[in-house]
Amino acid sequence: MAPHPKPAPAAGLSPYRLFHSRDLDEARSMVGRVFKPHGLDIYGARQKLDASMDHMAIGRVSINRLRYGANVRIEPQCLDDFLLVQMPVQGRADILCGRQRIVSCPARASVITPSQPLHMRWQGRCDQIIVRIERAALETACGGYLGHALPRPLEFQLGMDMRRGEGLAWKTLVEFLAGGQFIDGAARHTLVAAHIEQLLVSALLERHPHNYSEALARPASTPDLPYVRRAEDYIAAHCDQPITMQDLARHAAISTRSLYKGFRQHRGTTPMAYLKLVRLQRVREQLLRAREAGSAASVTQVALDWGFSHLGHFTASYRRQFSETPSQTLRGG
Repeated sequence: MAPHPKPAPAAGLSPYRLFHSRDLDEARSMVGRVFKPHGLDIYGARQKLDASMDHMAIGRVSINRLRYGANVRIEPQCLDDFLLVQMPVQGRADILCGRQRIVSCPARASVITPSQPLHMRWQGRCDQIIVRIERAALETACGGYLGHALPRPLEFQLGMDMRRGEGLAWKTLVEFLAGGQFIDGAARHTLVAAHIEQLLVSALLERHPHNYSEALARPASTPDLPYVRRAEDYIAAHCDQPITMQDLARHAAISTRSLYKGFRQHRGTTPMAYLKLVRLQRVREQLLRAREAGSAASVTQVALDWGFSHLGHFTASYRRQFSETPSQTLRGG
């Protein structure tokens, strides 16, 4: 029987190769640096380790690709400080997290709750894209949605169906991010990292079941216009810095869900869409100043400075807003 071909690394992750090794201790140590120290051993006859890992850090999240090339048992106990969403590209893994157990495969990802004991067995061909999210980022965001601190830890449903609905939407988002559609070096830029972190955190909280999903589904109150104006003032003063929904809600003294509803009611948009519009305006102002001064300026660099990581999407948004491209603004006419 012909061997199964190995899928090519995701284009955006292959430049972020962390290691490639056939040594068990080295693989255990390198993976532990990104995640946490853990037990790792090979099981089964005629198994030879051929491990590799790609690692792209983006703020308080990271996107990784990991394979071992052999049957392995992984014993991290509890993850404690971070959550993992493990998405097999091929192969399968037996996952036991707390009292939930699934067989994970390309059609079913695993969402690992940080506070629950974890035991895993990956089969030899198992190759996974893994999203790591800091627990604090998730809990802060969830508390912001609700308007109060969480009385107990977040607990997620272990299995995520990747073939339809919200699971497919999550998969599409992660594959886009892992596909390297960024301006070169954008993932290391503070504004871009904050935006991607917020995308992943909100997508997981809103699209995958957990013990606060029912509370998040309850209708939020609509705030008066002054609350929205407070958020707008904060955006105007801090748009050159990372801004999250939690930052805006804290400043306005309401929950993030109420703030979102207030923007929809009073402004016909969302807080993050309003922030994007303000940053587009700042880009335009910077390009116009460069044109008037006759100084050299790079559209790509200016876009990146204001948190726009994908040049094609940025240019399309700019054209829709100002009826010309950024390059036309810069050169005049």
